[in-house]
Amino acid sequence: MISLNNQELFKKYYQIEYDFNTTALTEEEIDEIKELVKEKRVNYALAPVGAKIFDWISEQASNIRFELADFDSDKIDGLLYIPQSGLEKAYIVLNSKKPLINQIFAAVHEYYHYVTDYAKIKRQPYICSLSALQNVNEKKACRFAAEFLLPEDALRNEVKFFKKRMPAFMGRKMEFDDYAILSIFLTVKYQLPLKAVLYRLYEEKYINNVDEYIKNYDFIKSVLLGINIYEADVKHLYSTGNAYLKIEGLIYRQMKMAYDMGYATREEILSDAEVLDLDIQLISEFFDVIEEDEDEDDTELMSRIKQIWRPEE
Repeated sequence: MISLNNQELFKKYYQIEYDFNTTALTEEEIDEIKELVKEKRVNYALAPVGAKIFDWISEQASNIRFELADFDSDKIDGLLYIPQSGLEKAYIVLNSKKPLINQIFAAVHEYYHYVTDYAKIKRQPYICSLSALQNVNEKKACRFAAEFLLPEDALRNEVKFFKKRMPAFMGRKMEFDDYAILSIFLTVKYQLPLKAVLYRLYEEKYINNVDEYIKNYDFIKSVLLGINIYEADVKHLYSTGNAYLKIEGLIYRQMKMAYDMGYATREEILSDAEVLDLDIQLISEFFDVIEEDEDEDDTELMSRIKQIWRPEE
């Protein structure tokens, strides 16, 4: 989203810790986010999106490319990168060390920046108000991601359904334990980080004191991780693997990059491709076809990431 030539600015921009508490946003800002969510989510209605978000974003904007990066710091979630070339292209780079559930949230978060900031950044690619991005705009992006993954109407329906199937709720209000249990269910079903779910309940006024839940967050999460009936789902969401992104495509691109930059010979590339059981015909085309636009941007992206996070190399 900003020029990677300036490493200091770049390090200030990448997303390191999401602030799920968006109470600082005005009612008007929240209404705008809710309307944008409804507009973008129209084909899904109230159904959970979760890990389908990667395909959804690719369908919405064919010029967005996903990349997984093995960042040195496990505190980094992701970033939106728009090449300096001015081409109609953008990259959402996700930290491969983060659990899938974090990658899902990060993808939606960065998509918000793409939707709302792309045109402005393209007009002035070297000017970026970092103070605004770190405050209001980052909160907007987090609220959009949380609302998109768990919309207001879907949350209302889930609360009603939860009450109906629990006879113990007859004649009484839901209490702390009830909402804690509901938050676990919603985390698994909507594939939204547990803390974000707790804040969604607070934002939509189902719970009054979110601090009480945050104080007990570690315990609630330990329960989530220990429920047998959700074992497979939770293991999937909290693993760092991401089968939803076409990693094989990344392998092909990296091989072509290695050849184009002189890091590997034709014979070495073909030998590696054979060992990895890749498409030899596709690999062979690397040596005959020059894809100037894509390769230039891929090379810039990967080399910059390497320089910034692995300076010792």
